[in-house]
Amino acid sequence: MHDDGSAGAVDVLLPPPASPGFLRDFLASQAVPGCDELADGAHRRPVVVDGAARTVTVRWDRLSPAGLPVHVGPGKADALEPVLDRVRRWLGEGTESPAADRALAADPALAPDVRAWPLIRLPGAPDGFETAVLTVLGQQVSLAAARTFAGRLVRHHGTPVAGGAAAFPMAHRIAGTDPARLQRDVGVTTRRAATVHALAVAVRDGLVLDAPAGNAGAPTGEDAARLRGRLLALPGVGPWTAGSISLRVLGDPDVFLPQDLVLRRALGATGAAAAAELSAAWSPWRSYAMMRLWARAAFPASAGPLVPGAR
Repeated sequence: MHDDGSAGAVDVLLPPPASPGFLRDFLASQAVPGCDELADGAHRRPVVVDGAARTVTVRWDRLSPAGLPVHVGPGKADALEPVLDRVRRWLGEGTESPAADRALAADPALAPDVRAWPLIRLPGAPDGFETAVLTVLGQQVSLAAARTFAGRLVRHHGTPVAGGAAAFPMAHRIAGTDPARLQRDVGVTTRRAATVHALAVAVRDGLVLDAPAGNAGAPTGEDAARLRGRLLALPGVGPWTAGSISLRVLGDPDVFLPQDLVLRRALGATGAAAAAELSAAWSPWRSYAMMRLWARAAFPASAGPLVPGAR
């Protein structure tokens, strides 16, 4: 790490992912308009910890075998280390699993995907509440529609930061907003607005949607089960939503969402029950299988290396 002399801005070189195209494209697929900016080979967004925001730029265009450059813009000095910890979790650092690759490569249905994307990471959340809201907004609609809804939420309720972007609204702000206004601002159904509001109230009142600081490993089954249970108790939250949030927020390695239409399409238009039965053989690594199947359907071109001569 070195100080670049620009009022507290720093550059760091993080460990390079083994399958950078997968990680880059997955994170881009979750980008929220007005919050995330994808331009010139970089992914830029505010990262907020304890109310303090610093703008982070992941420089995919400068990736090398030596590392992945990340620029952290000026901000509160005491927010730097927590922001870097959040960035590492967002990038899934430390979630590569040789054991998962060995197990999944033994299945002929998944072996080509393991070869295409070796040692994938499980991407985390830049902000647990944001990821949970995006997941709720994605219920029964396309990811593109969910991102559009999230962008409207940012436009109406986000917090402006330096550079023209806005930070995703914090839970206490959404909890204090009438659900009818959320419905109007975002353009979702009454039920969806009520679910977003209930989620915000739960987080305001103590529901934790962030992995513990410094935790790059997998959660215990008890951790994941407790979170899913808390989420399922909220109105409008079902297994697909709770499982998706558990994967992104906790890095749960054994999530499989048989209800997911993109996933089932990747499996050959398999029904939900058949998909669930098929996935049983991939436990306890079903998250790694699911991510690859999703990538197979969503962005197959990312299987190629970003760095000449690197993988």
